[in-house]
Amino acid sequence: CSTEETKPPTSWIQSVTLSWCPDCIDMKPVIKTREPNTEQQHLSESPVKKFRCKLCGKEFSRNTHLVHHVRIHTGEAPFICDLCGRSFRCADWLKMHSNVHTSEKRNNLKNYVCGECGKKFPGSTSLQSHQYKHRGERPFACTHCDKKFFSQTNLNRHHKDSHSGKRFCCSVCGCGFSRLTTLQKHSRIHTGERPFSCPDCGKTFPYKYTLNMHLKLHAAKN
Repeated sequence: CSTEETKPPTSWIQSVTLSWCPDCIDMKPVIKTREPNTEQQHLSESPVKKFRCKLCGKEFSRNTHLVHHVRIHTGEAPFICDLCGRSFRCADWLKMHSNVHTSEKRNNLKNYVCGECGKKFPGSTSLQSHQYKHRGERPFACTHCDKKFFSQTNLNRHHKDSHSGKRFCCSVCGCGFSRLTTLQKHSRIHTGERPFSCPDCGKTFPYKYTLNMHLKLHAAKN
């Protein structure tokens, strides 16, 4: 972001648009001027960067920018698209993404047809989730509990509704969890611990639900 405090004279301004700012990790209003050799700049951007990321040391002028940045480290993407399940770190990103679905609805594009019941869908992802219901499959498993879902959208909603309180934080990557047991399960990613072993072949797994899925493979072979 530009750190100039002064704004260009009103007579120079051609337009004000939203532009991507790599420093803020956000979309920001930008002034486009007629004056040659005048850099584009944010409307009212403070030059003081007083919010520092504890993980990498990068500094930001606003706390909201820091919050968006920290999500890069934690992998948190709390803004979820209800139509396709994609998740985003910033609300503005979700709004821009939603325009894709708005355009599809406007043009009434439903080119993906279910071969079993004939129902039409605007995208391959929504069609696939629908087909999982026909087959009784729930391939999207929650890593915090034993629940499984037909679609990534439903899984994301479950995470937000059931595991959104984050009192326990991982000291390695900063991810937060609502329960201590969930944090302990997460820690196995860093430690490599695999406490659950298959009695048939001896293969080990970090989580009980992954062991159960593996045991079903043995049962299917027999």
